[in-house]
Amino acid sequence: MEGLAGLIAMAAFACGVAGLRLVRDPGPEARFAEALAGRDTGGPAPRGPLTRLLDALGRRGGGLLRGYLADPRRAARARRRIDAAGRAYGIATLDDYVRRRGAFLLLAVVLGVLLALGESWLALLPVAYLGWFGVDVLLDGAGRRRQAQIDRDLPDFLDILAVCAGAGIAFRPALQRVAEATGGPLGEEVELTLRQIALGAPRREAFVALRERNPSEPLGTFVSSFLQAEELGVPLAEALTDLARDMRRDSAQRARRRAQNTVPRVSLVVVVTILPAAVMLLVASLLLNTDLGGFGG
Repeated sequence: MEGLAGLIAMAAFACGVAGLRLVRDPGPEARFAEALAGRDTGGPAPRGPLTRLLDALGRRGGGLLRGYLADPRRAARARRRIDAAGRAYGIATLDDYVRRRGAFLLLAVVLGVLLALGESWLALLPVAYLGWFGVDVLLDGAGRRRQAQIDRDLPDFLDILAVCAGAGIAFRPALQRVAEATGGPLGEEVELTLRQIALGAPRREAFVALRERNPSEPLGTFVSSFLQAEELGVPLAEALTDLARDMRRDSAQRARRRAQNTVPRVSLVVVVTILPAAVMLLVASLLLNTDLGGFGG
């Protein structure tokens, strides 16, 4: 029971933190107004107390994991996570990744000691999991959201790019203009690719690096089609228009599949949450009627 109480307390604390963040969020209208007023200067975001605490712990706990990325395959997986997430949560390099994992590990050790003193042994399992895999979970979640945004923005991006190419604008200026107008993760990735080309990287290598940084399947299809069209001399505007149409069709199919997969999940949630409560009410009513009947006799 004490372990279950510890789990409930942890869940309540997590819900409270998430609720506080939602309450303090001014909303998209206020953020957009601040950007128009010039207060959003594009500089680094202010670091909150939690981020500063994790940085301080990471400077001490990172030494515990100094050899963690000695394996090249492990380092490559971490690099892919960081790139897919768009260097989220202040994790831009492998050193940042190791320091943040060290900070999570130290926090898990401290919390685990407190739970052990309170004999909440059952709660040690999720604490140990978050302490070791917490950074990977955060980066994977940010990466999925970022790649989903890229998938949504890519068809419109290709349509506008096809219009610019059909109007006779050179490819690089057109790509730069459309990336600035699109913004978001897709615009950031395209602008990074253009900066690499401006610094002397071959166009093909820069676009291959774009595909490797992002596991988005539509983005990989765009890069492959663009490189193939460049090699074969296919008109770029026509290729981009066809590609945008195919991506919209594939996106509609994926949306239908997600909707079909949602039905059993909703049924499972209903069974897990509503059915036990209904059974408890039924049993309580039967017991109450039995007690009242025995008292009346």
